[in-house]
Amino acid sequence: MKKLKSILPCIIFLAGLIVLLAGLSTLLEYKGSREKIRPFMDRAKQIDVLFFGDSHTSSDIYPMKLWKDYGITSYNLASYNVTIPISYWMMRNALTICHPKLIVLDVNQVWEQAKLCESSSDVHTALDGFPLSRTKLDAIWDLMDDPMVTDKSGLRYMDLRPEFVFPLIKYHARWNDLSGDDLHPDYAQELGAERNIAVAIPDDYEITSAVADEQGFGFIYLRRFIEYCQSADIDVMLTNLPYPCRNNSDEQLYTNAVMYTAEEYGVEYIDFVYLDQIADYSTDCYDPGSHLNPSGAWKVTDFIGQHISETYHLPDHRGDAAYAAWDMGHHRHLARKLESIRSETEPYSFMMLLADPSFSAVILLPKHSAVYTDELAMRLVQNAGRRHLMMADTDDAVWSDSLMPLEKLLEPADGFYLAVLDRAGASVGECRGSGTIQTSFGDVSLSDKGTATIHGKGSPFHMTVPPGKNMHAAFLDRETGEVLYDRTL
Repeated sequence: MKKLKSILPCIIFLAGLIVLLAGLSTLLEYKGSREKIRPFMDRAKQIDVLFFGDSHTSSDIYPMKLWKDYGITSYNLASYNVTIPISYWMMRNALTICHPKLIVLDVNQVWEQAKLCESSSDVHTALDGFPLSRTKLDAIWDLMDDPMVTDKSGLRYMDLRPEFVFPLIKYHARWNDLSGDDLHPDYAQELGAERNIAVAIPDDYEITSAVADEQGFGFIYLRRFIEYCQSADIDVMLTNLPYPCRNNSDEQLYTNAVMYTAEEYGVEYIDFVYLDQIADYSTDCYDPGSHLNPSGAWKVTDFIGQHISETYHLPDHRGDAAYAAWDMGHHRHLARKLESIRSETEPYSFMMLLADPSFSAVILLPKHSAVYTDELAMRLVQNAGRRHLMMADTDDAVWSDSLMPLEKLLEPADGFYLAVLDRAGASVGECRGSGTIQTSFGDVSLSDKGTATIHGKGSPFHMTVPPGKNMHAAFLDRETGEVLYDRTL
């Protein structure tokens, strides 16, 4: 008893020190990884699908849309600049927390022959959020086993192992960089996805059928990834998400070779680079040569959702009381999207957001609108009217009304033009000069004086285009027709 009393203060001190260090680490560390992983851990037991890959995946797949449209519970664990070996170990760590029915891995980085990217900060973002465990230690020791591999600062990854085990080592001097965001991290992301809002003109690109030989750690860990999932009785689907494949890049040669690996293991591989009717690079690029903006991501996610729900027989959890938190998360997500629409100041980006399937929209143009003479603006307005339809017997997607569904928009600009994008009713209505468009939420009329009136929830809402402006657009609640936000450009 005396011996216990003598060591009890030491035990209390050590326990307090551990709690203090853990708190300091949580406060000082960069929050990107924690913001990514925390919502995943909160929902882990209900997740049916996990997505892995690099920034292509994080910007192209929206789990909240999969929930709203298909009742699929999923999480996007893709992270910027990660290699296939990093994705492998992220998957291993994730499977200590949940057991999904399907894992989707994007193979864009399969060409990378090294285990690690040059940015150690990106590796921290991929791994730090996972709790310390034997699996995480195995990941750190395996990924950083080569004494010759350094990060872009010239530091040997092998020497950086301690800071990956205890991130406080890296972030201990970050006091001057702390802000309110560190005290109140933003865990309300779109279940791991990222919305990159911009419209870019794509680089020239060229599709090739040439194939490179398998080589490097990309293919080694791709095989390990598939084998581990199959040993855990988890379905695997491989993707190469759409982007303008640059003419001077060999990446396509390696992603083409993945089809042979997929055939060998009996797993599905969808190379979106060859499916030219999914994304439209003229409206859907965030940057010239790599990532999609939300318009492209909505289309890709819609394709993925319909395909995996049917092919892998995933359950639809909508309406199940046990999954009520997913509905609440979707409501918060809508509020955040509306906030980003309100804050968007770049006209092309604002017009791109009119394609958001979460909202109905009304577009009013005057006779002399500059939209008619601006090729990109015309494409973006047309893009807002498009819907995907899946062909019955193939994995192809087609546009419901061709690439230019707003036919009256192409007619001579004689008088005002009105387009109503009724997302709940899955219909597009147009009139020019004057007329009335019937929708699922009520009528929208255009007078010969150029005033559009929306008869949705509540009092009628009137839209006009002031002199010197080129467009009046409104975002509506897709079910009720209530005007949530409007703007003139």
